[in-house]
Amino acid sequence: MRTIIETANAGSRPAILMALLTGTFSQPEDFVREGFPEALRAQGIEADVVMAEVRAAWFADGSIVRRIEDAVVGPARARGHSRIWLAGISLGGLAALGYCARLEGEIEGVVLISPYPATREVLREIEAAGGIGHWEPVIAAGGDLEREAWAWLAKRGEEHPAVHCYIASADRFAPGQRLMARTLDPRNVHERPGGHDWKSWRALWAEFLADSKAVLQ
Repeated sequence: MRTIIETANAGSRPAILMALLTGTFSQPEDFVREGFPEALRAQGIEADVVMAEVRAAWFADGSIVRRIEDAVVGPARARGHSRIWLAGISLGGLAALGYCARLEGEIEGVVLISPYPATREVLREIEAAGGIGHWEPVIAAGGDLEREAWAWLAKRGEEHPAVHCYIASADRFAPGQRLMARTLDPRNVHERPGGHDWKSWRALWAEFLADSKAVLQ
């Protein structure tokens, strides 16, 4: 997993590490180009930023959790960060939830920006069960990150990492995202106009930072 790191300043190590996880066809450099670290600085949030790639093959084979641990979370702990946030765009959002499903104790909060919700098969299972509250997933012995991520969302309590979800109303995955959002505190769910593109993701990221500035101090 390739990463890019931007530090808050050279003089001290901030408590917060914000990990930005890409969508399937994006690169860590895209976060820099689109001004994601700059937007965080503009809000006066002191945090180091790690931008990491996510690939569909790593999600399918379950290795994405180990990759996030080895390339992002483990090194962050070693550098002295005590507060770690995962912010994922598209498949990066589902990857963040998959990580929490297995290793949630390492994470303070999760930000889902236009998250890829799941395959149609998983969403049909949930709908056929009458909703997430009635769904009883069958998890294969070797693991199933999509179903594990949804099961974790469904069973979360106040002691679990906070999850914030930001949705663009014309996103092609919006129906599944809204189903996902129903598992969350309504105060942590926000929807605005836009599609599944960087223009919308920039706006949703800026909105999250403005909403959560006090939390990230």
